[in-house]
Amino acid sequence: MSAIPKPAPPAPRSARNTFKQAAATTTAIPEPVAPGPAATSPVAPATTAPPATSTATPTATPQQRKASAPRRQPAEKKRKAQTTDILLSLEEELKDRMVAALEHTRPRTGIKSQQVFIRTAIDQLCARLENQYNNGEPFPAPADEIAI
Repeated sequence: MSAIPKPAPPAPRSARNTFKQAAATTTAIPEPVAPGPAATSPVAPATTAPPATSTATPTATPQQRKASAPRRQPAEKKRKAQTTDILLSLEEELKDRMVAALEHTRPRTGIKSQQVFIRTAIDQLCARLENQYNNGEPFPAPADEIAI
């Protein structure tokens, strides 16, 4: 037998409210981060121990430290130019179907992420509808008073 311990099973997925999540990210105002000595090195060496606040406090696991660490804002956004965010809720069955299709066809399609998969599906459906109903031309933008 190996002396390597087995990894812990992943935590079960919890139900989440994507609308609440989206509202929290759009209303939260990030606080400015003051540069300090820790700002020059984003990754601490593995040999550095966290400062002890109490001798009775148990040592935190890497997962607990990661969960309790404050999130840093990236210096540069990796967003493509002229893009917009949308909120998309899917039934779990459809999401699982998409993940399975993505994983099994990745070597043949080259699609490596769910975002690219969704963008490709939207592009293909729009092209099909334009060919079928508008002689292959893109549809004009809806009038201003029509809310989508």
